[in-house]
Amino acid sequence: MLTVREHPGYHGLFTRDEVLGAYRNGSRVTKTHAEPGDAHPNGATATVLGSIAHPDIGVAYFVEWDDKPTFAVLVVARRVTIAT
Repeated sequence: MLTVREHPGYHGLFTRDEVLGAYRNGSRVTKTHAEPGDAHPNGATATVLGSIAHPDIGVAYFVEWDDKPTFAVLVVARRVTIAT
């Protein structure tokens, strides 16, 4: 069962669950497909906090962007890749 909740020290609800086949929690990711109006441009980096899957969107990650520590944000998998 998916557990989305508040976590001490963070703003926003998220899960620490990991979807099978998704990047592992703690993985470093880079934004690769920014769209107009996005808060983070291509090249922005973040840490994966957890992941979910949904038939309509596929995998999505809760991430903590480097420039917004302690804020959990949801981003769909097609917009990020493993940081190199």
